[in-house]
Amino acid sequence: MEQITQETTKETLQKESVQTTPPEEVPAALPETEESALPEKRRWKLPRATWLTVLLLLAAGISMSLFSLALSGREEISWGGSPLLLLFNTLPILLVLALVWLATSQAWIACLVTGVLTFLVTGGNYFKVLFRDDPLIWEDLSRIREAYQMSEQYKVELTPVMIWWIVVMAAFTVLLFFLGRGRPKLRWRMVSLGCAAAVSAGSFFFLYANDGLYTDLAGRYAGDIRQAYAATGVLYPFLHSAGQVMNQLASYDEEAAAELLHQYRDAQIPAREKVNLISIQMEAMADLSLYDIDGLSPEVYRDFHTLQAESYSGTLVTDVFAGGTIETEVAVLTGGNKHGDFSEKTNSFAWYLKSQGYTTTGAHPSRDWFYNRKVANPNLGLDDYLFTDNYYYQFISKEEDVAYDNVFFPDLEDRLTEYFETNDAPLFSFNVTYQGHGPYRTDLTYWGSDYCTGKYEPSTLNALNNYFHLVQDSFAYAKSFTEYLDARPEPVVLLLYGDHKPWMGNKGSIYEGMGISLDTATKEGFQNYYSTWYMIWGNQAAKDLLGENFQGKGPDLSPCFLMNEVFERIGWKGPAYMQAQRETAHLLPVLHTTGWVEEKGVLTPAPSAQARKQIETFQNLSTYDRTRRW
Repeated sequence: MEQITQETTKETLQKESVQTTPPEEVPAALPETEESALPEKRRWKLPRATWLTVLLLLAAGISMSLFSLALSGREEISWGGSPLLLLFNTLPILLVLALVWLATSQAWIACLVTGVLTFLVTGGNYFKVLFRDDPLIWEDLSRIREAYQMSEQYKVELTPVMIWWIVVMAAFTVLLFFLGRGRPKLRWRMVSLGCAAAVSAGSFFFLYANDGLYTDLAGRYAGDIRQAYAATGVLYPFLHSAGQVMNQLASYDEEAAAELLHQYRDAQIPAREKVNLISIQMEAMADLSLYDIDGLSPEVYRDFHTLQAESYSGTLVTDVFAGGTIETEVAVLTGGNKHGDFSEKTNSFAWYLKSQGYTTTGAHPSRDWFYNRKVANPNLGLDDYLFTDNYYYQFISKEEDVAYDNVFFPDLEDRLTEYFETNDAPLFSFNVTYQGHGPYRTDLTYWGSDYCTGKYEPSTLNALNNYFHLVQDSFAYAKSFTEYLDARPEPVVLLLYGDHKPWMGNKGSIYEGMGISLDTATKEGFQNYYSTWYMIWGNQAAKDLLGENFQGKGPDLSPCFLMNEVFERIGWKGPAYMQAQRETAHLLPVLHTTGWVEEKGVLTPAPSAQARKQIETFQNLSTYDRTRRW
């Protein structure tokens, strides 16, 4: 009873409190003007409709794809408006947009991130084709620092299409910031995110990694990697290059490779045959005297031809053009034409020679971080390697990064003299020069205009005169170096070779001006594009010791088989890996990464079934040798 009374009293007090509220504290009715203003404020509230966000993201993605495709062509080759190619180039953009949006729930971030990534891949491809005449591939992502450094030597200017692209993407980003606020509820967002990830993985495996589909879509351009890229867009062929890496890993048979390699044993080099071996890769030094170049002075290649006559020489068919020095470098050193990052100890011919009592070292008068050589070279068996950073800086001014041949060759002679007089161990010295590196100025000449006086455009003549001076100067030093070695009592075998053809104008414009075809779909164009030279030279002491004159015409070779040829000239059987690859080296001496091979003396882009099987065996063996840990 007492409890009921208390509750009743409490309710009564609450009612009285409400009734006694002063009239002025009761909210008054809103004025007419404020009531009419309230709906107006509600109309300005930012929309959160999911359908609107999706529609804007779709529009942004298709715009990105169209801009990318607009920058994909080269000369007369383009994607041609194919609906299927439009789909294959747009799908990756839409999937990245979806993944970022669903993961962050911010549509404007998805637009910004996807737009920047698409722009960078497309721009990277555009400028690489422009400067190097090669498309951007998946493996290039590991060399972003080198690409940025090299871009400083070229004139990088945004095209009008690129500028408009930036403007449109900025507009879409702002628009999505204000209007793209819709998103599915958390559960549906997670389900959608999983679906987008599944579609991304499935499309990569079944579409982008599909070699047959890519070949069909590239059509008549499929035989030329550059033309195939231009004919299929940017993102589609870029992702296909990633798929090729995946396919190579998937086809790798470690057990079969191990079984093959274990059939061989490293051969011992007899003490009396341990000649000193010096290798010098000469940057962008090509024999352009092979072409009918109007007004080319005979002095430019005089020393080159003298050395050639004194050597066992032939054509080196490299896998790169106008750049990619490291590809030729490590192919020669490892005997493989596909490489990793060498972040761990990796087998090479330097390791073999070291096991035979050799001192293994070398020099490159440039920065040690370029291509990560500071880390890679010790892992490849090259000790105490000399770079600008730890040695050549003392010969050049502070603002310079490289030393040229007027420093490199005389210094090499001085160091060799000191080594021979203080060491009994034979020497393997693996060197890479810098002097021939492009680009070459087209607006002026540094050393005169007598190297080439042909009837070419002034810009072409300027570039040729600048390049030909470097050629003449380099081979004058190389010739002097052989004279120095010939006077030494120590037996020395010298390997000289060019790493790739020189840069000659954006998209090879200077080659075109000289009438030199670079159409790699044809045999002539392929050879013009990829061929350089090699020479195996021996001093008199080496000739007397080995009974080999080191003269004559050698076969056309891929860089991965060049050291095998050197060993055979010297008379060395070589390490187990070299012995295992020797059959391939003899059957397919040119084994190119684009698919071209030399089979039975004929260069062809369509190897026989027997050749394809031999290639598979070689690549399997090469991968095993590169990745095994010992």
